[in-house]
Amino acid sequence: MILVTGATGRLGSQVVRALRSARQEVRCLVRKGSEYFWLNDTGASYFFGDLRDPQSLQRAMRDVKHLIVASGVRVDRTDNHHGNVVRDGHISLFEAAKLRGVQQVILVSCQGAERAASPLFASMKAAEDHLIQSGLSYTILRPGLFAANFADLVRRVEINGSVFLPGRPEAKVAPIHVRDMALICMAALAAPTLRGRIIPVGGPETMTVAEAFQAACEVSGVEPHSWPLPPWALKATGALMRPLGRRWQNRLQSLADWFGEDSAVDGQALAGDLGVPLTPFREAARLSFLDRHPGEDPTAREEKVVHRQFTSIIYEPGVSKLSELPQGPPPRRD
Repeated sequence: MILVTGATGRLGSQVVRALRSARQEVRCLVRKGSEYFWLNDTGASYFFGDLRDPQSLQRAMRDVKHLIVASGVRVDRTDNHHGNVVRDGHISLFEAAKLRGVQQVILVSCQGAERAASPLFASMKAAEDHLIQSGLSYTILRPGLFAANFADLVRRVEINGSVFLPGRPEAKVAPIHVRDMALICMAALAAPTLRGRIIPVGGPETMTVAEAFQAACEVSGVEPHSWPLPPWALKATGALMRPLGRRWQNRLQSLADWFGEDSAVDGQALAGDLGVPLTPFREAARLSFLDRHPGEDPTAREEKVVHRQFTSIIYEPGVSKLSELPQGPPPRRD
């Protein structure tokens, strides 16, 4: 059994699809309130728990032999932030994995974690350190930017007419397609030469942030209207927003780290060793622009949504009957 955390997120959902395509037995850790209805179509089982609830993590680890950690926090909130999820939650996860005798852990971290410049990077580095010291067999993968990060910027241009381009336009990056990263996570499970290592991961091409944005706009048919927002401006804006809470301050600091530092690595060497063909950036950006999250489709959400308030229950397709599970709230209509 392979447990995947962050299974409803951008990367985790692709990891689940890759594993199920290879007919692996998969369990997804999902939280109530998350968009998990599409998991019904993958054949994966899922466990309703929370990284902030250590007891639920121990139960989720039942019969688990391998763990792929693709969880994180996109935007901080008062009770859901880098400190109690990325750091403390992952530490609890690794403790539960050790208690249950998990054989291998794949942790998806981020390039630059060693700098600990922002709360996200500092929390991820703390999680890395705990995993290394836990005695578990591990592989830590550190991707840089994804092609989807640039597709997100293009969508904002599509909606608003222009976008602030964060970071340094001249920063060197090697964006990777999220599906390629998912395949690398899966392949790393069966790669003993990667165990006990921290490995930077990148896409097949090196370019600047400005070049990547320009190319993503071109393949998406959107005019590349943007305004520069350098790292110092991002951090200054975040400092001004401090009275409003950590949410936007931490988000802007993370953007300054992601887009403001060089993160280009030779992705071909690792991918070649693992037998994973990498998608050229322009194609990856085009696919990412077209690949909308299922939660953006209100019709699909209305028709397929599964009740959201199950907690600490393992649902196994073909074994558990939905009619026997506790009744939750009606589907969302927004």
